[in-house]
Amino acid sequence: MTVNPREYDAAELRELAGAEPVDDRSEATGPKPDESIRDQQFRQLLALQSERQQLDSLSRPFLTALPDSNLGAGLREEWLDFLVHVGGLGRTERAIQYYRRLQWITPAVATELSDSVDAFPEPAHDRSFTMGDHRLSLLYVATLASL
Repeated sequence: MTVNPREYDAAELRELAGAEPVDDRSEATGPKPDESIRDQQFRQLLALQSERQQLDSLSRPFLTALPDSNLGAGLREEWLDFLVHVGGLGRTERAIQYYRRLQWITPAVATELSDSVDAFPEPAHDRSFTMGDHRLSLLYVATLASL
């Protein structure tokens, strides 16, 4: 008689191992395996932003000046590092100008960001930006604007 592990009941195996039973309902409320980290960040930041501002009070450009605080400077560096790491220096410059044309940022903010891009090294591998990358950038913009 052969034993096929696939035929065992998972609850019975957990019980034999002395592990606590798993509540299947708790898995349904957590993140799905196919969700990326960026999607999770997007949902968290969107919830944070919706608590801070009412949607009807938003007007373009969203980011009129970069914050002078240490937190703001760190967040700006993190955002630019993300952009350069993903898309390289050239694509990051084009993305900043794209965000200016969309009126997410003012021309002055675009100039200040572009001046900072050259401080980052060119990544070994880069790729085109995806919609998720731009969505994350919008959340960086919203977070910087809320500081």
